[in-house]
Amino acid sequence: MVASNTHETGEPCYKGDEVMRRVIITAAVLVSLGVGCEPEPQRDPEPPGTLEYGHPHTQIFRLDRRIDIIGIKGDDDRRECGILSERAHTELQNTLSALDPHADHGHDPNDQSCAPGAFVYIEGFEHSPFACDFQCCGTELARAALIYSLIELHFEDSGPLVFDGEPYIAIEPDTPCP
Repeated sequence: MVASNTHETGEPCYKGDEVMRRVIITAAVLVSLGVGCEPEPQRDPEPPGTLEYGHPHTQIFRLDRRIDIIGIKGDDDRRECGILSERAHTELQNTLSALDPHADHGHDPNDQSCAPGAFVYIEGFEHSPFACDFQCCGTELARAALIYSLIELHFEDSGPLVFDGEPYIAIEPDTPCP
Protein backbone atom coordinates (compact mmCIF):
# COMPACT_ATOMS: atom_id res chain seq x y z
CA MET A 1 0.00 0.00 0.00
CA VAL A 2 1.40 3.35 -0.97
CA ALA A 3 1.15 6.32 1.36
CA SER A 4 -0.84 9.24 0.05
CA ASN A 5 1.53 11.77 1.56
CA THR A 6 3.93 12.11 4.44
CA HIS A 7 3.90 13.84 7.79
CA GLU A 8 6.39 16.58 8.63
CA THR A 9 8.53 13.83 10.22
CA GLY A 10 8.67 11.85 7.00
CA GLU A 11 6.29 9.11 8.29
CA PRO A 12 3.79 7.80 5.73
CA CYS A 13 0.28 9.18 6.06
CA TYR A 14 -2.70 7.13 4.81
CA LYS A 15 -6.11 8.44 3.78
CA GLY A 16 -9.33 7.31 5.50
CA ASP A 17 -10.30 4.59 2.96
CA GLU A 18 -6.86 3.08 3.09
CA VAL A 19 -6.87 3.07 6.90
CA MET A 20 -10.32 1.43 6.98
CA ARG A 21 -9.22 -1.27 4.56
CA ARG A 22 -6.20 -2.05 6.76
CA VAL A 23 -8.38 -2.20 9.89
CA ILE A 24 -10.87 -4.55 8.20
CA ILE A 25 -8.15 -6.86 6.90
CA THR A 26 -6.43 -6.95 10.30
CA ALA A 27 -9.73 -7.66 12.06
CA ALA A 28 -10.58 -10.45 9.60
CA VAL A 29 -7.20 -12.08 10.15
CA LEU A 30 -7.57 -11.88 13.94
CA VAL A 31 -11.11 -13.31 13.84
CA SER A 32 -10.05 -16.20 11.61
CA LEU A 33 -7.18 -16.99 13.97
CA GLY A 34 -9.53 -16.86 16.95
CA VAL A 35 -12.12 -19.14 15.35
CA GLY A 36 -9.49 -21.64 14.30
CA CYS A 37 -8.14 -21.84 17.84
CA GLU A 38 -11.40 -22.49 19.67
CA PRO A 39 -11.30 -25.67 21.73
CA GLU A 40 -13.28 -28.60 20.38
CA PRO A 41 -16.58 -29.19 22.14
CA GLN A 42 -16.31 -31.62 25.03
CA ARG A 43 -17.51 -35.11 24.10
CA ASP A 44 -18.73 -37.50 26.70
CA PRO A 45 -16.01 -40.04 27.47
CA GLU A 46 -16.57 -43.62 26.45
CA PRO A 47 -18.13 -45.63 29.25
CA PRO A 48 -15.88 -47.99 31.16
CA GLY A 49 -15.79 -51.57 29.99
CA THR A 50 -16.45 -53.00 26.57
CA LEU A 51 -19.41 -52.83 24.24
CA GLU A 52 -21.33 -56.10 24.60
CA TYR A 53 -24.75 -55.43 23.10
CA GLY A 54 -26.19 -52.87 20.76
CA HIS A 55 -28.88 -51.91 18.31
CA PRO A 56 -29.73 -48.60 16.64
CA HIS A 57 -31.21 -47.13 19.86
CA THR A 58 -29.08 -48.61 22.66
CA GLN A 59 -25.54 -49.65 23.49
CA ILE A 60 -24.67 -51.66 26.60
CA PHE A 61 -21.12 -51.62 27.97
CA ARG A 62 -19.95 -53.94 30.75
CA LEU A 63 -17.04 -53.96 33.16
CA ASP A 64 -17.42 -57.00 35.43
CA ARG A 65 -20.78 -56.32 37.13
CA ARG A 66 -21.01 -52.63 36.18
CA ILE A 67 -23.34 -51.88 33.27
CA ASP A 68 -23.34 -48.60 31.37
CA ILE A 69 -26.10 -47.99 28.88
CA ILE A 70 -26.28 -45.31 26.23
CA GLY A 71 -29.75 -44.82 24.83
CA ILE A 72 -30.65 -42.72 21.84
CA LYS A 73 -34.22 -41.62 21.30
CA GLY A 74 -34.64 -38.97 18.66
CA ASP A 75 -32.02 -36.31 19.34
CA ASP A 76 -31.72 -37.17 23.03
CA ASP A 77 -28.77 -39.11 24.37
CA ARG A 78 -29.24 -40.76 27.76
CA ARG A 79 -26.56 -42.39 29.83
CA GLU A 80 -27.23 -44.51 32.85
CA CYS A 81 -25.41 -47.15 34.81
CA GLY A 82 -26.15 -49.90 37.26
CA ILE A 83 -24.81 -53.06 38.82
CA LEU A 84 -25.75 -56.50 37.47
CA SER A 85 -27.61 -58.69 39.93
CA GLU A 86 -25.71 -61.77 41.06
CA ARG A 87 -28.12 -63.96 39.07
CA ALA A 88 -27.72 -61.98 35.83
CA HIS A 89 -23.94 -61.78 36.23
CA THR A 90 -23.58 -65.52 36.87
CA GLU A 91 -25.87 -66.52 33.99
CA LEU A 92 -24.17 -64.11 31.60
CA GLN A 93 -20.69 -65.33 32.59
CA ASN A 94 -21.73 -68.99 32.33
CA THR A 95 -23.36 -68.46 28.92
CA LEU A 96 -20.40 -66.56 27.46
CA SER A 97 -17.72 -68.87 28.88
CA ALA A 98 -19.45 -71.94 27.42
CA LEU A 99 -19.23 -70.58 23.86
CA ASP A 100 -16.71 -71.75 21.28
CA PRO A 101 -14.74 -68.64 20.18
CA HIS A 102 -14.41 -70.03 16.63
CA ALA A 103 -18.11 -70.79 16.01
CA ASP A 104 -20.70 -68.38 14.62
CA HIS A 105 -23.31 -68.06 17.37
CA GLY A 106 -25.45 -65.45 15.64
CA HIS A 107 -28.77 -65.77 13.92
CA ASP A 108 -28.81 -68.13 10.94
CA PRO A 109 -29.08 -65.81 7.90
CA ASN A 110 -30.91 -68.55 5.97
CA ASP A 111 -33.78 -68.45 8.50
CA GLN A 112 -36.15 -65.89 7.00
CA SER A 113 -38.73 -66.19 9.82
CA CYS A 114 -37.15 -63.30 11.75
CA ALA A 115 -34.42 -60.75 11.41
CA PRO A 116 -32.48 -59.77 14.52
CA GLY A 117 -32.22 -56.06 15.18
CA ALA A 118 -29.32 -56.24 17.62
CA PHE A 119 -25.75 -57.44 17.91
CA VAL A 120 -23.83 -59.18 20.69
CA TYR A 121 -20.14 -58.27 20.81
CA ILE A 122 -17.71 -60.72 22.42
CA GLU A 123 -14.03 -59.76 22.48
CA GLY A 124 -11.70 -62.29 20.95
CA PHE A 125 -14.42 -64.23 19.14
CA GLU A 126 -13.82 -64.92 15.48
CA HIS A 127 -17.31 -64.02 14.20
CA SER A 128 -18.14 -61.18 16.62
CA PRO A 129 -20.36 -59.19 16.50
CA PHE A 130 -23.18 -61.72 16.32
CA ALA A 131 -26.55 -60.79 14.82
CA CYS A 132 -28.68 -61.67 17.80
CA ASP A 133 -31.54 -60.41 19.94
CA PHE A 134 -33.73 -62.32 22.35
CA GLN A 135 -36.16 -63.34 19.58
CA CYS A 136 -33.68 -64.29 16.85
CA CYS A 137 -30.43 -65.76 18.01
CA GLY A 138 -28.37 -68.94 17.98
CA THR A 139 -29.47 -71.15 20.86
CA GLU A 140 -26.08 -71.00 22.62
CA LEU A 141 -26.21 -67.20 22.81
CA ALA A 142 -29.96 -66.74 23.35
CA ARG A 143 -29.73 -66.54 27.17
CA ALA A 144 -27.17 -63.72 26.96
CA ALA A 145 -29.37 -61.82 24.49
CA LEU A 146 -32.29 -62.25 26.88
CA ILE A 147 -30.25 -60.85 29.79
CA TYR A 148 -29.15 -57.84 27.70
CA SER A 149 -32.80 -57.22 26.80
CA LEU A 150 -33.77 -57.40 30.48
CA ILE A 151 -31.02 -54.91 31.31
CA GLU A 152 -32.41 -52.56 28.68
CA LEU A 153 -35.95 -52.98 30.03
CA HIS A 154 -34.72 -52.10 33.52
CA PHE A 155 -33.43 -48.74 32.30
CA GLU A 156 -36.70 -48.10 30.48
CA ASP A 157 -38.44 -48.33 33.88
CA SER A 158 -40.27 -51.53 33.02
CA GLY A 159 -41.06 -53.79 35.91
CA PRO A 160 -39.21 -57.10 36.17
CA LEU A 161 -40.43 -59.88 33.93
CA VAL A 162 -41.09 -63.36 35.26
CA PHE A 163 -38.73 -66.11 34.05
CA ASP A 164 -38.37 -69.59 35.43
CA GLY A 165 -41.25 -68.86 37.82
CA GLU A 166 -39.78 -65.79 39.52
CA PRO A 167 -39.19 -62.11 38.75
CA TYR A 168 -35.92 -61.65 36.93
CA ILE A 169 -34.01 -58.73 38.45
CA ALA A 170 -31.18 -57.90 36.04
CA ILE A 171 -29.90 -54.74 37.76
CA GLU A 172 -29.53 -54.35 41.52
CA PRO A 173 -32.07 -51.81 42.75
CA ASP A 174 -30.74 -48.77 44.62
CA THR A 175 -27.10 -49.70 44.09
CA PRO A 176 -25.09 -46.72 42.82
CA CYS A 177 -22.39 -47.09 40.20
CA PRO A 178 -18.81 -46.93 41.51
